[in-house]
Amino acid sequence: MKTPILILLIAISATAAYSQGWEMGTNFNYTRPMGGMQQHIDQGFGITLEGARVFKAPFAVGAEFSYNAYGHDKTRQQYTFDDGSVTETNVIVTNAFSNLLVTGKFFLRSQKIINPYFSAKFGYSWYRTNLTIEDPEDADGCHPLESDHLLSDGTFMASGGAGMRIDFSTLFRKMKSDMLFFDISAHMTQGGTVQYMNVDKKTHAHNPDSDVVARFINNRTQVIHEHHVGYVYSSMVEMMEYRLGVIYRLASR
Repeated sequence: MKTPILILLIAISATAAYSQGWEMGTNFNYTRPMGGMQQHIDQGFGITLEGARVFKAPFAVGAEFSYNAYGHDKTRQQYTFDDGSVTETNVIVTNAFSNLLVTGKFFLRSQKIINPYFSAKFGYSWYRTNLTIEDPEDADGCHPLESDHLLSDGTFMASGGAGMRIDFSTLFRKMKSDMLFFDISAHMTQGGTVQYMNVDKKTHAHNPDSDVVARFINNRTQVIHEHHVGYVYSSMVEMMEYRLGVIYRLASR
């Protein structure tokens, strides 16, 4: 996931250096799944990096990358192998999704202290589950036999919503206006069918597509042990997203 972030940052920085009317920002995200996703995911938290070109007309077009974690499970597991040997270690499962989107905004009150806007976005969303096995405390500890990457899937998605910009100069009188803004927004997202995993749900009223198993090997005896770590579900992407962030507008040249 480092490659999309690097590409986005390079593109935004390079273009901003030679253009006028650019802005960059970051947001804290809170996501609430809806529909079929709501049955398996409670909520998610993350961060967004964004950049946009601001035109003289009340429009802005840009791109954004967001990372959101929606599940984290850490358990202390004791493994008893066929030969009777026992070891303990922490099993950590992290569930997250990332979005890389093209964005557009239409502002209703340009160059005003409070400026509401409508927003539309389109792009691609990745869902990923990673497994981390901490080194056990004893000398005969276990190590993952398979990669720590357990599940990955993605789909195209679109989002629409509304927000509001509040100029920082309303709070700091000596600050130049039209340079730094609070940004508050809400968006509804719809996308295609995607597979994802969660371990936070304690009950499984709806049958999962499959379960996820991690394999371990005892270093001394080479005996393989399998451990169940979660369930895989599939549904269309449906969620509400709420954001709070800061936007910085580069000075025009």
